Amino acid sequence: MKTRLGIFISALLLLPLAGLWLSGAEWSELMAIAVSSDDGLAATLRTSIMLMLYSLLINHIIKRMTGNSPFDDQRSFFIGMSIASALTGWLLSYLNIFVASWTVPQDYAWFVQVLLYTPLFALLAPAVLITRALLGSFPGLLKALTCRFTFNTPNAETLARLLLATALMGLTAGAAWPAKLFWLLWIAPLLLLVAMQLLWNENTIFTRIKAGDWGRVVCTALSGIIVGNLSVISYQSNASLSINLPNMTMAQAGFVVFGLLCLQLSDVLAENWRGKSRTALFKGKKKFPIPVVVKKI
Repeated sequence: MKTRLGIFISALLLLPLAGLWLSGAEWSELMAIAVSSDDGLAATLRTSIMLMLYSLLINHIIKRMTGNSPFDDQRSFFIGMSIASALTGWLLSYLNIFVASWTVPQDYAWFVQVLLYTPLFALLAPAVLITRALLGSFPGLLKALTCRFTFNTPNAETLARLLLATALMGLTAGAAWPAKLFWLLWIAPLLLLVAMQLLWNENTIFTRIKAGDWGRVVCTALSGIIVGNLSVISYQSNASLSINLPNMTMAQAGFVVFGLLCLQLSDVLAENWRGKSRTALFKGKKKFPIPVVVKKI
């Protein structure tokens, strides 16, 4: 898990810089997209409070419906997911420097921005996951999203190489030619995580689709749209937030990709709560306690 996350973070940090170098642009040109505003503090705090109250409300609804409380039953997992969500939020903000898909007020010192935006980023992925849990608590919905249609996919190694090549190209070419390939840059993190899961012989969020089970993916996509729109509406009602995309359909597609990224990231982190890995199972295994003596006849 740590190796995959290390590769993921390193790729998102370094490959866009390589693309910027290939394009001949300079870092100072990218930093010119920043804007200033005095409303960013209130907007960020109110959006963070809204997401926190929303997540607690959804958790309470799930508890009333099913008797289970995800935040209580999986507290350590959601704490780890919040940390990963905060890091992911900053990584995506870093990628946004290269393509400028959105612009937000930046009228504070960098350390103030870290204190300001980190809690907001930390709430996004848990909000997506708790919303998915609510949608998944409706048996009729999950049944409706299951079909008998199945399809064959290339073997895991071939598919992993294809996705890995696309992800690496997206992180590089998307930063080099943002006007045309910005969309490829935004899907690259998800493709990279999926590719590494396949290379490590782990299941991905799309594994069940081969058997006709679309429930997990569709519910997560809807959760990304719900949380994304709530966050944007809350922020825009208090401060300036410009979404620099050709149309709102692209923005909704971005929310879907973000939701799926959160789910795939949660699957990677959940390995710590599934028990020991295959390597740990055979490492330091005790010898058979009863000695066996073999005599020649």
